[in-house]
Amino acid sequence: MKNVAKSMMLIGIGVGATMAYQKYSKPVMKKMEKFANKTMKKMNKELEEMM
Repeated sequence: MKNVAKSMMLIGIGVGATMAYQKYSKPVMKKMEKFANKTMKKMNKELEEMM
């Protein structure tokens, strides 16, 4: 009985993680892309100022 409960819990965690990934993957990727672009622009600006 204990093993069944443990298996059910792990399946539930897996389903929850999958659903969260499907729902939030696009917004997170967009935010990461914005952050990367902002960082790259800042680095390019600093490099231009050095030259």
